[in-house]
Amino acid sequence: MSSSLVSQTAQGAVLSIIANVLAQVIASYKYNVPFTLDFGPIAKFVTFSIISNPPNIIWQRFLEDSFPTTVREAPPKSSTVDGKPPPESQYKTRTSGRNILIKFLLDQTFGAIVLNNLLFLVFMGYVNAPVGGKQNPWDIIARDVQEKLWPITLDGYKLWPAFSLISFLWIPVEKRVVAGCLVGVGWSIYLSLVAGA
Repeated sequence: MSSSLVSQTAQGAVLSIIANVLAQVIASYKYNVPFTLDFGPIAKFVTFSIISNPPNIIWQRFLEDSFPTTVREAPPKSSTVDGKPPPESQYKTRTSGRNILIKFLLDQTFGAIVLNNLLFLVFMGYVNAPVGGKQNPWDIIARDVQEKLWPITLDGYKLWPAFSLISFLWIPVEKRVVAGCLVGVGWSIYLSLVAGA
């Protein structure tokens, strides 16, 4: 595992702790009960962050490698000397709207639904299933996915498409997941409240 992957995963885990603590404070206020820090949900969210951040980091690298935001344009043929390609300095770059659109569509479909929302519901359904209960944990997961996947996805579309476009245009690939975690503190608070529901 690369040091960048470890560093980004650790930063995401810290942000998930902050988000879950804030969610607990909000829930305490909302339900008018005294605040007591519950370490169980924090541990679950940190574990989820540690599990889900590496695939997201790899996903962002794959998107950027496959569909780079900045592409190199070939210099005019007249710049070729003796059949040799021109030096690197003669190549110009441009922003590829086509690649940004492809990344955006892939990220908002497969990335959002499978790598994030579905993985979240499966993980939380499994870790929140009653131990030794009469109901199979996979039945609970199937119910949660059926009831919560589309509402979470639709709510996510109020935030993540804008961030996705901004990140593809201006945030370096090695900082995208951490930037997403930072923006996602509010989103994580929402997920914490959903998971506790």
